[in-house]
Amino acid sequence: MFTGPHWAWWVIASVTFVSLAWMLSALRRLFGRRADVCAVEREATALESALVGATLPEGAVAYDAWSYRVGARFAGRVRIVAQDGRVSVAGPRVPDALYRAWIWVQGVLLALVVPMLVAAVVLWDGRWALAALATFVVSWAVSMLGAGLGPGLGELGAVETGRFRALEVPLASVREVDVGRGWSKGGLEVVLFPYRAAIDALVGRRVVSFFGPDERGREVRFALHMTSNEAARELADLLSGGGR
Repeated sequence: MFTGPHWAWWVIASVTFVSLAWMLSALRRLFGRRADVCAVEREATALESALVGATLPEGAVAYDAWSYRVGARFAGRVRIVAQDGRVSVAGPRVPDALYRAWIWVQGVLLALVVPMLVAAVVLWDGRWALAALATFVVSWAVSMLGAGLGPGLGELGAVETGRFRALEVPLASVREVDVGRGWSKGGLEVVLFPYRAAIDALVGRRVVSFFGPDERGREVRFALHMTSNEAARELADLLSGGGR
């Protein structure tokens, strides 16, 4: 399995370098973008947590949505509230270190699949093809495990009070608002490229995505699957105005 002509191993090494560099560049974009301001992370209000009896303040608007597992780290059902030039998103949220590990593991494993497939061809050894398949399955399993556990982990923090965590940002800090495809901008389009087309086919015109700051001063992607096309258009128009 590890024998063969020198030229073949040079080809495999070159492809490995390019594949890993491509993935690491995507991960750097995902976790290394800096914002001009920091978001405020706090306990969500009764309204933001959708608790019974909560009332909507005058001049505020609220929407319910389902969050994709993107850089903002919300997972599952969320509520968006906009008022006085600020917008908040509240719901189950995955811890930062866990989210980073989840993305890194599946991303690096996926990048290694490409040189393994090349090795199967240039060395004419089916064992490398089996190794590539096994590596892809592990990457896929990590991806699915994180997607499934994310909401439950985020909900643990709301067990005692019934309130989630909220991330509040100035509307003026929101940029690159998209409706439909665009949810994977900022690096995830590489990490999730085997599944992106299938997800794009499902989003229709209901997903509103945008860049905004997180509590650590990084610029991250938010991706919110709205309850209707009309709600998606309304939220996108509100965010695109940005208070400007």
